Amino acid sequence: MPFARANDLRFHYQQAGAGPDVVLLHGLTGDLSVWLLCQAIQKLSRSYRVTAFDLRGHGYSDVPPSGYTSADHATDLFSLLDYLGAERAHVVGHSFGGVIALHAAVLKPERITSIVLSDPYFPALRHLEDASRWGHWDAFRQEALDAGVVLSDQHWYDLGHFFGQVQHLDGERMLKFRQAVGLPGLNRLKRLSETTCGVDSRVDGGLTVEKIASMSRPALALYGELSPFLATAYYLEEHLPDCRVAIVPGAKHRAPQENGESFLEAIRAFLESVEPSRTARPATQPASESPAPC
Repeated sequence: MPFARANDLRFHYQQAGAGPDVVLLHGLTGDLSVWLLCQAIQKLSRSYRVTAFDLRGHGYSDVPPSGYTSADHATDLFSLLDYLGAERAHVVGHSFGGVIALHAAVLKPERITSIVLSDPYFPALRHLEDASRWGHWDAFRQEALDAGVVLSDQHWYDLGHFFGQVQHLDGERMLKFRQAVGLPGLNRLKRLSETTCGVDSRVDGGLTVEKIASMSRPALALYGELSPFLATAYYLEEHLPDCRVAIVPGAKHRAPQENGESFLEAIRAFLESVEPSRTARPATQPASESPAPC
C-alpha cells in the first residue's frame, strides 16, 4: 500500500500508467476506491499517468483535527504533485473533489492543465441549489430521522450539524443509522465528526463567486442527467471563460457509479481535446491497466 509524505501528512495513493499527469479527487466521506470501482484508474492509465489519493481525513490517509477547506485540500494537492515530481496535472474531482480542483486552478493555474468538475456544488453558489430536487433526499432524510438524525432542506449542506448528531447516537438509534449507511460509512462519518471537516466544507474558504469566475483553465462541468446541482453546471458554463457542459445519461449525483461508461467516455474525450496528441494504448498492454498493489 503506497503512501506519500505531503504537506506534513501521510497520504495513501494509487498510481498507474505513463504520460501527462491526471489526478483524481474523490468527494467528502468517500475514498479513492470510487476510481477503481468505476475503472477510471485502469482505463485512463492507458494514455496518462493517473494518480488517485485519499483526501486528508479519508481512507488510509492521516486525519488531522483541522484544515478541511477547499483551500487546505488544494495545498495538499500541490504538495502531492511535488512529491510525485509533476509540474502540472489534469485534475478530475467528484463532488467536493471538484471544488478542490477549481480552487487549485484559481490558486496556482500554472500547475493545473485542465479540470473536470464531476457534479460539485460550491458553497459560494449555494443560492443556486435546492436539495428537495434530489430524488433520494427525502428517503435518506426519513431514514436518518428514524435513527434520530434530523436533516432539513434549509441546512442540507451543513455536514457539521450532521456529524455532530451522528457522534452522539447510541443504542437503537445507532443500530438503525448503521443499517441505513452501512458499517464502513458509519465509521467514516464518526472519524470525520472528530475534525473540523463538517464546518470547513460549508464555507467558501476563499473560493468566492469572483474567484470562481476568474478560473481560466479549460474545464468540463460533468453532471448527471438527474443531478440536484444542474443549476451550478449551467452557471459554470456561462461564467467561466473556457468551460463546457457534458451530461451523463441516467445518472444522479454519483455518475462514476451510476453510469461509469458514459462518465469515463466524457472525461476521455475532454482530455483528448485538451491534449489531442494523446491516443489510447492498445488494451493488450497490461502494465498500464493495473494500479499499484494495495
